[in-house]
Amino acid sequence: MVLVVVAICAAGLHNIDIETDPIKLWVSTSSTSYQQRQHYGDIFNPFYRAEQTILVPKDGGSIYRSSILKESIRVQNVAANVTYTSDDGSETITLEDICWKATGTGCTINTITQYFQNSMEHFEFYEKYGLELEHFSNCLYAPTTSDVALCTELKNALEDGDELPSTMSDCPCLSAFGSPMNLYNTYLGGFPDGAESNYTLFLESGAFVASYLNYNYADDDKNEPAIKWEREFIKTMKAETASNTVFNIYFYAEISVQDEVDAESSNGMGPVALSYCLMIIYISLGINRFKFSRDFFITSKIVAGFCGVMSIVCGVASTIGIYMWFGVKLQLIIMEVVPFLSLAIGVDNIFLLIHAMTEKEEALRREQPSLFIGLEHNPKAIEEITSTIVSESLAYIGPSIFMASAAESVAFAFGSISPMPVVLWFAAMACCAVAINFCFQMTMFLSILTLDKRRELRGQYDIIFKRASSVKSQVPPAGPETDRMQQSSQPLVSMQQPTTPAVERASQTPVSVETSSLTAMLDYCVDVYAWVLTFKIVKLIVLLAFLACTLLSIYSMETLDQGLPQKEAMPSDSYMIEYFNALDVYLATGVPVYFIVETGYERNPDEWSLNDESVETLFCKSKDICGTYSIPNVMNALANYGDKTVTHISPGTTYSWMDDFWGFVNPDSECCRVDSEGAYVPIETGNDTYTTLRGEDDTCLASSVTVPPVPEDHYMSLFSMFATASAGTSCSYGGGSIYRGQFSIDTDPIPVVNSSTAAVTLNSSGYGDEITAWSYMVTGTSNPTQQRYIDSYKQNLRAAEWISEKTGVDIWVYSLTYVYFEQYLTVVDDAYKLIGLALAAIFVVTTLYLGNVFYSLVIALTATNIVVYVLGLMQPLDIMLNGLSIVNLIIAAGIAVEFCGHFVRFFAKARGSGDDRAKAALRQVLTSVLFGITITKVIGLSVLTLADSRVFKKYYFRMYMVVVLCGVLNGMVLLPVLLSTIIDVKNFF
Repeated sequence: MVLVVVAICAAGLHNIDIETDPIKLWVSTSSTSYQQRQHYGDIFNPFYRAEQTILVPKDGGSIYRSSILKESIRVQNVAANVTYTSDDGSETITLEDICWKATGTGCTINTITQYFQNSMEHFEFYEKYGLELEHFSNCLYAPTTSDVALCTELKNALEDGDELPSTMSDCPCLSAFGSPMNLYNTYLGGFPDGAESNYTLFLESGAFVASYLNYNYADDDKNEPAIKWEREFIKTMKAETASNTVFNIYFYAEISVQDEVDAESSNGMGPVALSYCLMIIYISLGINRFKFSRDFFITSKIVAGFCGVMSIVCGVASTIGIYMWFGVKLQLIIMEVVPFLSLAIGVDNIFLLIHAMTEKEEALRREQPSLFIGLEHNPKAIEEITSTIVSESLAYIGPSIFMASAAESVAFAFGSISPMPVVLWFAAMACCAVAINFCFQMTMFLSILTLDKRRELRGQYDIIFKRASSVKSQVPPAGPETDRMQQSSQPLVSMQQPTTPAVERASQTPVSVETSSLTAMLDYCVDVYAWVLTFKIVKLIVLLAFLACTLLSIYSMETLDQGLPQKEAMPSDSYMIEYFNALDVYLATGVPVYFIVETGYERNPDEWSLNDESVETLFCKSKDICGTYSIPNVMNALANYGDKTVTHISPGTTYSWMDDFWGFVNPDSECCRVDSEGAYVPIETGNDTYTTLRGEDDTCLASSVTVPPVPEDHYMSLFSMFATASAGTSCSYGGGSIYRGQFSIDTDPIPVVNSSTAAVTLNSSGYGDEITAWSYMVTGTSNPTQQRYIDSYKQNLRAAEWISEKTGVDIWVYSLTYVYFEQYLTVVDDAYKLIGLALAAIFVVTTLYLGNVFYSLVIALTATNIVVYVLGLMQPLDIMLNGLSIVNLIIAAGIAVEFCGHFVRFFAKARGSGDDRAKAALRQVLTSVLFGITITKVIGLSVLTLADSRVFKKYYFRMYMVVVLCGVLNGMVLLPVLLSTIIDVKNFF
């Protein structure tokens, strides 16, 4: 029947689907940051896909060398020229097909070598005349203009037959896509302190940082071409990294994290399989106390151990299968840790059951040895003896197993309150797995143990089930008594109340250390240990030592770091680990941060009158009408006048779209031109003939018009031109180059514009009727620690609040990484709440079971102490507080019941003084806890050191090993002393 249930549940595995998307693993869809991320994508388009390379000279020198600049351009062009070709050659994808670009420009590649437009032809032309370094430094000081003086010098120095390439006729400093490369701390790394105020120091930088931006879509199918190209990019850069003799190359693609997690998911089951094999071996040897006698293969439990482990496998398969039936995706942590956790708890129960049966059989052999004579000829006697052994064993240890399993399952269930998907489903599956394993072990596995015990009593070998030839049949003598025994319907063994195990009976008589039996030796050691704990000085030392450890743990947990670095989740040999390390060393800035103004948000009006001076004063910074606390002025102050260790915003140029829009439509500029039909004529950088002809076209506004304000009837058509226009040497105001993805019209993103897109014409509505949202971008600081990321997020939230209060314009803040860090706004409160609920559940469950509030409170407080110890040791072990560690602390509370619940139950049942009761309880549970719980967990945990991810080594191996260590110390040292002292408190003083 159980196998039928297993088959039905496990059939759900045919729906198995593995989740590797980091967002879907670590971010709750109900969180504010996730909702804002989705909303940002809806109104602006999703944040762009990015590839990045970091080039560090191997000789450790600066980047301001001709050979280094030249090689960097070559390497960056290797990346830019990556081409994906399908196996059958039917599909070809280049960077041009997927990259982010403004009208009439090339791909957006942000790099300092754009001073040469990232063109090897341009660089070599400067190099030929020895002007490459001078041009580079000139552009560094004036990145928005052309290098006119040097260009004149270059033209005068031209040799016969040489001619400036048309694309560098005025020696431009602007990038090939029209934007100025003036965010130096974003494009360079490893520069000296003070470079942001003294640009000359940037020439001493130690690394190039290049970013390739590609379009991102909410529809995953539309991202497939980009993903294919990115995977080809990764292959190409791995080859370039291996062969390059000039640079250490570190690189990243948008798909990198997901692919690395996916690769780890495919290779992560080896440690789990090894752990299960080790448990089979341990059960087979451990049950026999590692004795290799001539009867080893009769008394061994190889088949029983194997079947026990297989019952755990069935439980895990059933658990996962049930969730797969409901469409839940499997995750790497679930794949590796739930099977291990089920094994660690399940094997404990297996060991405890078999150990109890062994003890009961030994007790029965001592009390009624005649029952075991001639059993191989008496099947009925075998059945009755087996039934007695199994029933008394189950009555002896079953209630403790039920109490521990129930407490663990309920405690784990509270972990599913966490909104983080990976934690939620891990806790839910762990809860279900513990409950299902308990049911399987109390039914299927117990049946297997019954059959195995009958096999053993018949004298048959394990595995082959053949009677051993060395077993001598002891046939009882024939006679009336024998006939009566074989024919009687009365049970051969009376079903009395469960007796105490052999260890207790042995303790009632002198136990000699010379006894050859290992069991007797262990019993003697337990007696000695229990005797030592009765001394008052020992009790005092134990209580003071544990109190000191508790106080130290409380102090340590107050300084616990928060976060979960991405590199922790990477395989140990992943190229991404080197990339993340390089980020920490060389990158001086973080990701862009957007402060967003949206109509209808909070107190904002449903429509902004952007030509109204009272509104303009809030959103501009270059005119007299602009307010001191206008949003662009505040952004500039945060970036360039605030303490970046407080604001977490990097110094640099900040932009105001309204001021640039006014500059773009100003009839005195070269920016806005329309043809005879009123259609916008785009700028094309590097085409002198086209630029000359374009200059003859009409300006968008008549020369008599003064801006601001912008004529109302032209506003949306002119804004649409501005929002998609590229910048160039003749016009630096092109919004398409500077503000891509920062405008929303009629709550929709501005459409992607290409050569086939119809031009916007004057007096039309452009791309819509109303500007409904826009953003102001600043660049975050580099954050080498998780705490810096968290502080940055909190500080930017505060900045948005302050701006909203100061200006009366409600804004919200968004950055790519915020979805991962929102949990840390409440992580401490969540930890107290979830762990507290789990401990409360343990108290309730144990109270219902024991019927005694005092002993239930002792169990709950001991579990609390274990959790406090684990928290205190997290900082020294480099384990941070996050959703994973919180659920592990909940699991620690549940597992703690195994270490203290058995002892408390037997202590409560015992009679006599506190010391007598502690001795009796220790005699009954100490060896079972050590061999059946502690060692099994240590063996299983050891296998996790083979896991390929630091997440498993830190958050599972280290944390669980600490749980086991603290659990056994609290359960087998503190509890006996504490309970015996409380009972004998009058005699203690």
